[in-house]
This record gives sequence, structure tokens and C-alpha cells, in this order.
Amino acid sequence: MHKITFSIATTLMLVAMAGLPTHAAMAKQVTVKGELLDMACYTTMQMKGRAHGKTCGKKCLASGIPAGILMKGKAWTLLTNPAPLAAYVGKTIKVKGKMDPANDTIFPTRIWWKMGGMWMAVKLRDQLHH
Repeated sequence: MHKITFSIATTLMLVAMAGLPTHAAMAKQVTVKGELLDMACYTTMQMKGRAHGKTCGKKCLASGIPAGILMKGKAWTLLTNPAPLAAYVGKTIKVKGKMDPANDTIFPTRIWWKMGGMWMAVKLRDQLHH
């Protein structure tokens, strides 16, 4: 009896989930540019800019506080290890990855920071970026 109940419950759950959009279906591949933020200070106090980045912003990302990118007045959380980005808070960055508008997130596959007129790659260090 338990096997039949489990099978029926599993089937109903799979049928219900089939109608839901998946994360992969909602996310789209993008390359965007904007200012690198520490999300704690930006969301609570709208702190941004290079002066903030050199002090508090750098410490926040180095300690593991999530990073974000500010584009056209909207902040998007970057789903990656923030520590390698700490030195670039307040600078212009370019991010290539999957953007999920439903959650205001970007899963980056590559990140660059702008030095003069050149884009320099940031080495992402987490379990998904080797």
C-alpha cells in the first residue's frame, strides 16, 4: 500500500511541476556593464562609488557579503564568490552570464573590470569556476 501511495504522490508532484517554468528557462544569456557593488551597503544605505569601494565595499566583499552590479539604476546580485571582486568595488565591470529577472540575479561565467580603455579578466574562484 505504501508503494502505491508513494507512486501516486510522486506522479502528482511531477505532473504539477511540469507546468512550472524552470530556472534555466527563465534565465537568459547576457553580457552587461555597470558598477560593481557590495549589496549589503547598497540595499541598506544606497552606498556606491569608488570612495566607498576602496574602504567598506572592499571589506564587505572580502568577508563574503554578496556582490552586485548596478545597471541603469537597478542592482542585480551576482551569484559567485565575492572575494575575488573585492578590489574592484565601485569600478565599471562587464559580466557575461545567465540573468534571471524573476530573482534579480546574474550567474556569471566571466567578469572583467575596466582599467583605462582595456578590459581585464577577473579570476573567479568558487566551486563552479575553476
